[in-house]
Amino acid sequence: MISLLTLAPLANAGCCSEGTWDPSGFLNSDAGTGLPSQPIQSSQAEGSQESAASSSSSTQNPPDRLASYPNGSIMKPMKSVSSSDVVVDASNGDGYAASHIKNAIHIPSKDLLDGNGNIKGDEELSRLLGEAGLSKEDSVVVYGSAESSGEAQLAFLVLRHLGQEDVRLLDGSLDDWTDAGLPVEAQETIIPAAEYIPSARPGVIAEYDYVKSGQARIVDVRPFVDFGKGRIPGSTALDPTNVIKGDKIKNGGDLGTVFSRLDKDMPIVVYSDDYSQSALVAYSLQLMDYEAAVYSWGDWQSHEGKGDDSDSKYVKLGRT
Repeated sequence: MISLLTLAPLANAGCCSEGTWDPSGFLNSDAGTGLPSQPIQSSQAEGSQESAASSSSSTQNPPDRLASYPNGSIMKPMKSVSSSDVVVDASNGDGYAASHIKNAIHIPSKDLLDGNGNIKGDEELSRLLGEAGLSKEDSVVVYGSAESSGEAQLAFLVLRHLGQEDVRLLDGSLDDWTDAGLPVEAQETIIPAAEYIPSARPGVIAEYDYVKSGQARIVDVRPFVDFGKGRIPGSTALDPTNVIKGDKIKNGGDLGTVFSRLDKDMPIVVYSDDYSQSALVAYSLQLMDYEAAVYSWGDWQSHEGKGDDSDSKYVKLGRT
């Protein structure tokens, strides 16, 4: 019988990493005219832009949002993005061509997957990233069409898997960035190719033997109807929509409620047949300082077949 468990709140703590917005690499660049933006003509204008950014940020993202996550350092405030960062737009579709953060390069998250929806091999990923101009020494900031899309989270996890030390999600969407008066453009940004040398990090993209071993808590984020048809034995179903409020990841207090049935002392593997959904949940778990990896339902099926329902539970996530 599938059980519905009542969730209890989980206390939250932590702090965020602050920085100083440096507009020089975006506003005074020769990378193309792009879309119209307000030029900085004086220190007074610069102060006005910073004020607008602060005002919009406080409206879109409460100032204590990053501080509410125990591991908020993997998210970057808009005001701390600087010209030394490589900004990656991981959105799919035509959004990048219409408008993107000025000087952002485009690496659609779908390009990280093969024709079967599986994450590409390390060699192919490294070639893709190098051709886009990334190196492992870069400070990378990733964003997607929205936090709720899972696009940026997938790119984040792939980069972490390949050994990228300095990579964070932007705390906000392109709309938030634009509303803050920060520079955007439509012209494609192309930077010189680089050599991307991976050093694969364990515990980010799980493999079959590890999932089978029983060393991790297995979380299924597919639609519940699919969970009912077959799943990895012992897995727990969680609804990924419950880590989202509006189009953003919930704050730490709310995520604490959502994840209150998960033990922080045990690693977690999140699986789905859609990596954007498993990445969204795994990243949210990492914000809350869980050790979380992603896995593919298709890979399990290729080894085991349909799966079964022995000792599996459905957990109704707390709605806040």
